[in-house]
Amino acid sequence: MPTPALSSPRDAENSQRDKAYLLLRRLLILQQIPEGERLREPAWAKQLGVNRMALREAFARLEAEGLIERGPKTGYFAPRLSDEDIHEILLVRAALEAMAIEGIIRAKRNTRRQLEPLQQAIDQLQAMIEGRYILGASEADRRFHEQLVALAGNRRLTMIYDRAPLPMLHAHIINTPQWEPQMRKSLEEHTAILALIRQGNLKQAQDALHEHLSERHVHEGLR
Repeated sequence: MPTPALSSPRDAENSQRDKAYLLLRRLLILQQIPEGERLREPAWAKQLGVNRMALREAFARLEAEGLIERGPKTGYFAPRLSDEDIHEILLVRAALEAMAIEGIIRAKRNTRRQLEPLQQAIDQLQAMIEGRYILGASEADRRFHEQLVALAGNRRLTMIYDRAPLPMLHAHIINTPQWEPQMRKSLEEHTAILALIRQGNLKQAQDALHEHLSERHVHEGLR
């Protein structure tokens, strides 16, 4: 029987780097790190359970993707999003997700069974809202949109969506009275979008998506 290959120190280092990258990227996409906050190496290395060299490599990768910014002197920071940043993020998300809806409906991937991942994301979002689990709700919200893109069956579209710096834009309502009503509104809109996709109503489903991702929703939460 052949002896299993032992993992090398380099493999372990790569594993730590990938772990730090994936966990930090998810938190940034879900806007669970406050805008403008400095990402201090000792604290994040301890929180993620990785060494500081692996963390620095993850930081460099996230900076290259536009998810964090290097400070004027030293260190990295979670970026502050301007109105123009928000406009661009919503524009790109709407374009990619509308393309996914078209792919799903035209390829007749809109049976109840095929769309079950979207229903599961909706059910999870409802449960997280009722439990007031903020991170879980953000995860379920994001999962709906990721599954929407994945169900189109377009590998390149999925790769573009997954790799683009497209945060969920929830930061302004976290820990505020607006959080629950805004998240319940998202839940209702996810449910409506899914129903229209099931019915094969392409234009109406895309219109509902564009309304869901409109800047009006972001700025309503700021009032």
